[in-house]
Amino acid sequence: MDNVVLICNEKSILETLKANLTLLRKFDSISCCDFLDADKTIKKNSPQIIILYSNIIDDKIKELTKTINNIPIIYISDELSDENLLALYEMGITDFLTTESSQTEFLIKVMSCLKKNTEKIKAARNTEILEQIGIIKKGTNFYSVKYTPAVLKKFIQKYMKNTKITLMAVAPDINIKNKNSLDYLAALLKQNLREEDIIGFQSDKLYILLPNTTKQGALDVYNKIKSTLNNDYTICAGILEIENPISDYKLISQKVNEALSDALLIKNSVVVQENLNIGMAMNWLDKSNKKSKNFKLFKKALMKKIENAITPVFYQKQQMVEQRLFEVEVEQFSNEKESRFTLKNDKKYSIFEITYPGAVKLDFYIYKNVYKNSEPEYQSYELPKVNDKLISDLLDKFIKEFDK
Repeated sequence: MDNVVLICNEKSILETLKANLTLLRKFDSISCCDFLDADKTIKKNSPQIIILYSNIIDDKIKELTKTINNIPIIYISDELSDENLLALYEMGITDFLTTESSQTEFLIKVMSCLKKNTEKIKAARNTEILEQIGIIKKGTNFYSVKYTPAVLKKFIQKYMKNTKITLMAVAPDINIKNKNSLDYLAALLKQNLREEDIIGFQSDKLYILLPNTTKQGALDVYNKIKSTLNNDYTICAGILEIENPISDYKLISQKVNEALSDALLIKNSVVVQENLNIGMAMNWLDKSNKKSKNFKLFKKALMKKIENAITPVFYQKQQMVEQRLFEVEVEQFSNEKESRFTLKNDKKYSIFEITYPGAVKLDFYIYKNVYKNSEPEYQSYELPKVNDKLISDLLDKFIKEFDK
């Protein structure tokens, strides 16, 4: 079995490339083939590296790279434009060279890929051992329920001395939970997180420890994950930025779980735990009567909804209107009693208003033109159904109507 496969359709180029490989390690062996035999040669040898020469990025190269799993590929061409480099990167090519590259550069890149692949094989072997003894959940590369607390505790103590770290608890919405939903979420996280992020299972949720990340960075991560979901699968998250001198893992996990619980109450939302003392009020509520508790929970959920869904969208739409509708005055605000977005010019004055009547719902009033004393359009939504997309869609329609 040869650990280097060289794919090239031109014999003269093939000989030059082979000559550049003469100084490889003594135990390395090379197999050469054209594109027609490439798939068969790769399957036969299971190489540690593939060297591919072509001047055209066509369908046969794209199909070939799709079939190559976890093997470093060096792409060689007579010329490499920025456009080609981007296309090759998206295809998963590991490194690039031109035929004019020196033998030293050629060898360094090949040896570097061989070394990386050796380390990758070693890491995969170690992961397999960790799976066998139960520290890592099989097929995920994430820590198991039993070991997640100990691992996170250790890494929090390690990272917090030198960098910003944030803990995020993520879970599927309550109404879609089933025996496979958490595994599905784990697979999504595996595709969308960095190698340095530490992920562990914990009963019905996943913990994600994000080194070198603030709470804003964690919000970006949450939004990135949400963008990959289909409409039938929604998630919630609680976020806590960990600062010195906080190193009590029990307190940290308690606070991030409180934030996640609030998000699950709202549904399809994220809640940032701004203050480690917030949770004390919730503990006290457990001793109060149910009616008081429900009101407090609603008020807290409402404030999070204003902060995470209404205010950001209002600001975004204000910026959009100011950039596109130059003769229109736009104003917006949100507080504990109402949120209002207004558009005004010489002929029209329209108001988009959200009020909070004290029940578990929000009332929407749309005044198309106050100058004409027209009756407002009215709609009511339950709090869990109000999210940034709903607000954005309703505001887009409101702005479009005004601009007619």
